[in-house]
Amino acid sequence: MYLESLKLINFRNYDDLHIEFNKNINLIVGKNGQGKTNIVESIYMMSIGKSFRTNKDREVIKFNRKSLYLAGQYKNNYRNGFIEIIIDKNKKGIKLNKVSISKVYELLGNLNVVIFSPEDLMLIKDGPRQRRSFIDKEISQIMPKYYNILVNYNKTLHQRNNILKSKNIDYALLDVYDESISSYGSDIIIFRRDFIKKLNIVCNDVHKKLTDNKEDLKIYYKPQILVNDNDSKENIENKLLNKLKLSRENDLKIKSTKYGIHKDDIEIYINDFDIKKYGSQGQQRMASISMKLSELNLIKNEVGEYPILILDDVFSELDETRQKLLINNLKEVQIFVTTAEKNHMNIFKNNEVTIFNIDDGQVVKIENGGI
Repeated sequence: MYLESLKLINFRNYDDLHIEFNKNINLIVGKNGQGKTNIVESIYMMSIGKSFRTNKDREVIKFNRKSLYLAGQYKNNYRNGFIEIIIDKNKKGIKLNKVSISKVYELLGNLNVVIFSPEDLMLIKDGPRQRRSFIDKEISQIMPKYYNILVNYNKTLHQRNNILKSKNIDYALLDVYDESISSYGSDIIIFRRDFIKKLNIVCNDVHKKLTDNKEDLKIYYKPQILVNDNDSKENIENKLLNKLKLSRENDLKIKSTKYGIHKDDIEIYINDFDIKKYGSQGQQRMASISMKLSELNLIKNEVGEYPILILDDVFSELDETRQKLLINNLKEVQIFVTTAEKNHMNIFKNNEVTIFNIDDGQVVKIENGGI
């Protein structure tokens, strides 16, 4: 899978940009604030329909403009594809091969993208929400129906919380929402449980390669209810429903839903030690790298081809050894690297590379060939 070209009109600081990419490594170079990350942000939007930097679509529209247009031509093992996104201040439209789609989940799986940014190096150190987001984004790309279930769960959770905050409690409606949350939640738990199983195998193999077989990495799924590997949907649904019933009195006091998949977490261990508590910063970073690289392999295993990889300003956060480890483990992957400096580009020696020099929303120079 690779992106052939990109068209941006009124996207962030770009008036009108058309750019064609290398199948292998694309280096996007420029000082801070010139528009490097804006390019990879638009690529990511074509993958999942929204930015990784903001939840507000209107914020990606160029200042003093009413709308934006972005489009990309891509190829995968099955088809030549064309994605278009049009956003104005009130709505968003998405087209696949010139045909409008009504649901974001219809976009998922067409252009798979994995992004690795400095924030991802904090994946282990950060709170549960970041780790849940990591899980949700990856499952959604592999299995788009998961995204739809997650949207329905969050919508129902919001409705339940609104009842908990109201003065006059509608207990019959609360019962309905409890059943819906338990149904959606049981599906999500099964998806997450199965995903973590697969991730565990791939991630440990990757981590062994990166640490010269010195470290075993294990990932544990931590839902709020006790879930066994052989638990059915019906069993999990009943467990969730019982939790909600037992917690209802307390939920009414705190005016929020205490239990559910929105509180799940994962734990990461190296050689049987919880690295969030006991690991060094270097171990935490290397484990984060292993998890991000594992996404590539897991998507390849599930859909038959590697996704596109975006490395957004991540090289400045890694020493040269880790930079080389990262690149040397990325064969057959189209890579987009944003960087403010050229001084570490020697790690791309003997690779097919295109360099895009960005200055104030303009591609001022393109250099082709190996470095």
